[in-house]
Amino acid sequence: MTSFKEFNASTVDEAVAKAADRLGVTPADLSFKVLDEGSEGFLGIGARDARIEVALPETPAQAPEPAVDDRDRASLAVDESESEDTAPERSQAVEEAEAPDSLSSRLSDAVDGGDEQVSTPASEETIDRTRETVEAFVSAMGLNVRVDVYDTEEYIAVDLASDHTALLIGQKGETLDALQHLVNCAVYKGRPFTKRITLDSEGYRQRRIEAIQGMAHRAARKAVREDREFKLPPMQSTERRIVHLYLQDDDRVTTYSEGSGSERHVTVAPA
Repeated sequence: MTSFKEFNASTVDEAVAKAADRLGVTPADLSFKVLDEGSEGFLGIGARDARIEVALPETPAQAPEPAVDDRDRASLAVDESESEDTAPERSQAVEEAEAPDSLSSRLSDAVDGGDEQVSTPASEETIDRTRETVEAFVSAMGLNVRVDVYDTEEYIAVDLASDHTALLIGQKGETLDALQHLVNCAVYKGRPFTKRITLDSEGYRQRRIEAIQGMAHRAARKAVREDREFKLPPMQSTERRIVHLYLQDDDRVTTYSEGSGSERHVTVAPA
């Protein structure tokens, strides 16, 4: 029976090249169909990869893999596969960041909380510029959004109220994070950085933090009880940092990040 596998990339051609490279064949030898041609979105917001489904070459049958405990899958959503042979990068409470060499990378550190920022009151000009920038972006997205901007001790808070909250947030907050990054870059372009600008909608970020902390708590409890490692699902750097910070004072377990790109995740292991 023929089996299939999906591949994704920025364009269909790139997805085909990726599939051919992974399978060790030429693109002309691939049998595939296009599932989604993808979209560039608006300034990267709402962008999605092209997806293709490739018919895999027939291979000898392999022994079935051990059954996965559905209770673990439901309660933790963790990947229980063996760790890769490559040595994982042990992490402190904060994810390591590469040395910044541009406005974008400097703002990435600030927005993600990479380095502790000195609290400086935001000027009225910065507050107004932030509001105008956010309003311009959401208007270009075709959304009717009420934008509230206020200064806190640690950051400039932007609250977005709309009937299209799901579109603003996106899958796992990806659209909200992308919009937040663009706003930071636009507001501070050619201007001195004061404090990061954080976007939220309908309290999403706090709910997400609590969900990640709950996942980390359950993983730590099971790691200790069953004396084995648990892999959490792939997360962005900000979410991985939440796990590290939440469990840093739990001397029963240790946490570290491993993997690369979109597959980078946190592993919780018995100390």
